[in-house]
Amino acid sequence: MSYNVRKWFKARKADKVFLGEFQHTMDSKGRVVIPSKFRDELQQGCVVTKGQDNCLQILTKKNWNIEAERMASLPSTDKTSRQLRRALFSGAIDVKIDTAGRVQIPENLRIYSGLEINDEVTVTGSGPVVEVWSTRNWKKIQTEADQAFANINEVKG
Repeated sequence: MSYNVRKWFKARKADKVFLGEFQHTMDSKGRVVIPSKFRDELQQGCVVTKGQDNCLQILTKKNWNIEAERMASLPSTDKTSRQLRRALFSGAIDVKIDTAGRVQIPENLRIYSGLEINDEVTVTGSGPVVEVWSTRNWKKIQTEADQAFANINEVKG
């Protein structure tokens, strides 16, 4: 790929850093509770879209605008850039947190992420984004990440 995706991701500037891991259950209407410590930043409206590793990402409006500008600036002549842009924009939806602190996850995003009605869901802070995972997928990803993290000797950047 001619465009340096690592450099693109590295250049992101977030307005909020989200931290922590929280367990919830998706309700019968496809809603997920957002942890109370994340709600203030997301209360003004947010965007849910596809994330890598089949999670969902929830971004503040400001972070979404930063992400959208970066995606729009990727070269349209590069196939990987087009695929990234399509995945991010086609899966994106504006959402509002309801009075009970929940967001509605549309069916297409539930299918993408493996989230099922009445299933266990893990909501994590991941720096500039909130990630929503099927708990069974999260356990696999987290185990792999923990093993890799424990054995990192050098990071090239």
